[in-house]
Amino acid sequence: MREIDPFSYFFDHASAIEGFGGNRRSPDPQYCFHTHYVEVRPGQASYQLKLSGARSSQGELTVRVHAYKPSTGGNATLVAGSRLYLGAEEPTDLSVTVKFVALRDVNYAFYGYFTDNSDISAEKVEIFLDEPEDGASIYVEPPRSIMALELAASETRPANALIHYGAPTLAIPVSQDCTFAQLSELGIVIQDVDQALAAWRKSVTFTAMQAYEVLVPGLDGLLLGPVGKDVESSMLEAGMIYEHGKSLPLPEPSSELFYDFILWPDHHDPAGTPETRFAAVTAWLGRLKIGGVAILGLRYRADESIVSSTLAMETGLLSRNEIGQWALRLIGAGYSVAPLSFVPPADRVIGSDGLASFVLIVQRA
Repeated sequence: MREIDPFSYFFDHASAIEGFGGNRRSPDPQYCFHTHYVEVRPGQASYQLKLSGARSSQGELTVRVHAYKPSTGGNATLVAGSRLYLGAEEPTDLSVTVKFVALRDVNYAFYGYFTDNSDISAEKVEIFLDEPEDGASIYVEPPRSIMALELAASETRPANALIHYGAPTLAIPVSQDCTFAQLSELGIVIQDVDQALAAWRKSVTFTAMQAYEVLVPGLDGLLLGPVGKDVESSMLEAGMIYEHGKSLPLPEPSSELFYDFILWPDHHDPAGTPETRFAAVTAWLGRLKIGGVAILGLRYRADESIVSSTLAMETGLLSRNEIGQWALRLIGAGYSVAPLSFVPPADRVIGSDGLASFVLIVQRA
């Protein structure tokens, strides 16, 4: 583990944590720290922020790992992140760790800023980088799926199209809500709304597989939970290979197995937090081959207003804006995401638990 200067990137900018950083006022009043971009040995790595003797009455600190590939000259991208909730009025030591997978020929930096204003003070601000030992924990490069050959033609996220405009359909699914019109199109009569929504999640999984050309002989996939007899029969007829991950809770994904597709029609974690939910999803998405496709059926609280991070922590329920944050973070990490289609409340089907159903379609670019 090595220590990294927290303020080396903007060496002359003062931190929002009083007494740290440079002497000039930062253009961003929420800026806390930003390290230099450094080389990291390939494999599982992590940045850790330690605040010693911290005191505050409120606030939230967001921390992010950014990646930059010098050979391309492109922009930095977000690869991982977390939040640290502040509110310790007595001096205490606070810390947060963010894990990421380091790639060859890529440099990484750690960046922090306030997303909720804080009056925090601290005796010491330290950042540590934990990386694989030289010659240990060799990173396994994901193989290329045969679907990668069609990636340019059937990419799930067209250029500059994060939001889908127009009513979502089953013919060419995007990342979309379940609507009354789609249930009618499927011939599903709502006698039990929860059964109808479960049937929709399985049906839209199948139509998304068709639309994104996943039903190809020889593909190797993973089914997380039940996907429906129609889907499994179609995969068998197409000569596809797949395995089940039926145990609950799900085991940790293997670091050596990669798949052409992952189907997860009933992903639901009501006991989770925003960061644990995203970490679980990205852990499984990391098992996709390059060009591979994942189709996730989500249930979320369909508030029309923005849900604060604090409220999301208190309720433990996935929210609409959290799904949008997932999409942005996944795009920053090198995935493509089918455009998001959240429909008006009158068109959206709501379960007996007050949650809407949504399908998220992701491809590893």
